[in-house]
Amino acid sequence: MTQIGEQAGGAITNMEPGKRGTRTYFDVDEINAGAARVKELGGEAGEPGPVPGMGWFAICKDPHGNDFGLWQNDDSAPAPTG
Repeated sequence: MTQIGEQAGGAITNMEPGKRGTRTYFDVDEINAGAARVKELGGEAGEPGPVPGMGWFAICKDPHGNDFGLWQNDDSAPAPTG
C-alpha cells in the first residue's frame, strides 16, 4: 500500500486468489457509515479492515456484482489482531 497524495493511494496484493483486474476505491469520511450506506442501497460490504498507520478499507459489490472498495484515511489505524 502506498499513499500518492492526500486522498489517493494504490496497492498491489495477491490476497484474493483468482481475482484479476483493478478495484476502484472511493474515499469516505467514516468507513462504517460508508459500508452501511452500500448495504442500504442494495450492495454488499465486507467488514472494514485496518491498514496500520494509514487507514481503513472495505471491499464491496454493487447490486450488479461489480467490485469496488471504500477507503478512510486514519493514521491511528491499528495492526490487525489475531
